[in-house]
Formats: sequence, structure tokens, C-alpha cells
Amino acid sequence: MTRTVCAIDAWATLVLPGTIDRWPAEFIHIFKRYRTLEQFERGMSVEELIDNMDQAGVERLMLSAFGYGDVEIITNEEVAEICGKHPERFTGVGTIDPRGKPMDVVRGVERLSKELGLRGVRLEPYAYGDGMVGTPPNAKMYWPVYAKCVELSLPVAIQVGHTGPLLPSEAGRPIYLDEVALSFPELVILGCHLGQPWHEEMMILAWKHPNVYVETSARTPKHWPQSFVEFASGYGQDKVLWATDYPLLTFDRTLAELRDLGVSDAAYSKIVRENTMRAFGLEG
Repeated sequence: MTRTVCAIDAWATLVLPGTIDRWPAEFIHIFKRYRTLEQFERGMSVEELIDNMDQAGVERLMLSAFGYGDVEIITNEEVAEICGKHPERFTGVGTIDPRGKPMDVVRGVERLSKELGLRGVRLEPYAYGDGMVGTPPNAKMYWPVYAKCVELSLPVAIQVGHTGPLLPSEAGRPIYLDEVALSFPELVILGCHLGQPWHEEMMILAWKHPNVYVETSARTPKHWPQSFVEFASGYGQDKVLWATDYPLLTFDRTLAELRDLGVSDAAYSKIVRENTMRAFGLEG
């Protein structure tokens, strides 16, 4: 079946040429596992990225900043500059390290929204620890981020599930988000990377909480657990966001595999476009 929905990728990163040295060794491991190390080493221009989007029928990327520890791999400012030059193709998602002093963190969130024009905040619980133990997202150091995001109508995109990089996974248990959603019912929460091997937790939280979504970056549909396929096809189709973690996965592959699952036209449109528009407040 041919579908002409203009897709929106809910999580992608631009790996610019000459930036492979920004990535810590813990991440090189997963690039090799995904057989994409050569792509990360070569990098890609904005023009190449847009060309790849056009070929796959992708209208827009939620383009993400990313950092780990003291390493800034792509900064909030770099993302904002790219989005400012191509506002019709990219919407920026910033990042903040929640381990700072609370008011510094609050001001940082405000800056990425009001000064840089970014439309969400990305958090990586595995990164806020010592490399062996992360910090789960119900820890009090995240509370200033959540409160400010509610005030500014910014969704938070939070890594859940096991980590591909050689970093701790326990902090990615989706069940920790239950307390967050109960404490901040107005906060839009994206559990990113599907949540495996705890995807059942992530699915039930998205079913339970009106503002909780499951985002599928770095998890190709061909390998989705059967229970999640049923969720995305049926009772959870309003709560699933298609994403690639590009260039870890490609647009054309993941969209083709999603079609091959046999989801209805209505569910497909929700997953690849409508749900992301609603979660990020892009409607209208």
C-alpha cells in the first residue's frame, strides 16, 4: 500500500562532518553494533540530510541537541542555528544537565526556549551518574526541569529502556515515570527508545496517563515486540511516535518496516505525524 503522509521524525541528530571526535568511546560501541560507524565518521551536511528526508517522504525532523558529561556533541546553539535557517524542515529540541544548581537549571531551560526557540527538552538518565549507576527521572534534581517545562509548554523526551552505549540501564526503567506523571500531570512526557526490555511498563504508562507517549527511536519496527505491535496498531495508536535516532536508523527503512506491520492507514498517519504534532504542540 502506498501512503503519502508527510512524516515527522520525533528524534534525529545531525552528525556534522568532522565531529566524530566529539563522541565518547562508550558510544562508538553502539555505532558498530548498528553498523553505522562509517556514517558517523563521515558526517553529513544539512543539505544532504534534507535530501535524504525528501527521498523518504519526511517533512520535518525534531532535531535534537545532545551532550554527555562535559562533552557537547551537538549544542543547543548549533541546533537553533540550523532550525533558524530551515524552519520549514527542522524543529529544535534542546538539552540540559539537571545536576546543576536548581535556579541555574531553570534559567537554562528558559534560555533554550525563549532565546533559542527550541520546542522541547531531552534528558538522558544514564548520563547523570558515575558511568556505572545513573539517576532515575523521579529524582528531585529533575523537578526544576519539569516545573519549568510545564510553565513553558515544553515536552520532555526521556531515554527509557536499556542503553545501547556501554552505560548503565537501570535508571531507564519506565516505571520511574509514573511518579513524574502523577506529580506533573500537565507535563508532556515522551518515553524514548520504546523502553525494552521493560516495554510493557512503558506501554501501560502511556495508556494510563493522558500526557505520556512512547517514542520509538533506535528501535526498528521489524524488531518491535509483538505486544508493542498490537499496542501501536490498536489501543495505543494515539500514543506512539515514530522516530529513528537518525542516523542510527534510516528514514526509508523504518517507514517501510512500519508499513509492513500492516497497521491501518489511520494508525500509520497518527504514528508518523499526528501524534508528534500533538505532543510537541505543532498543530496549527
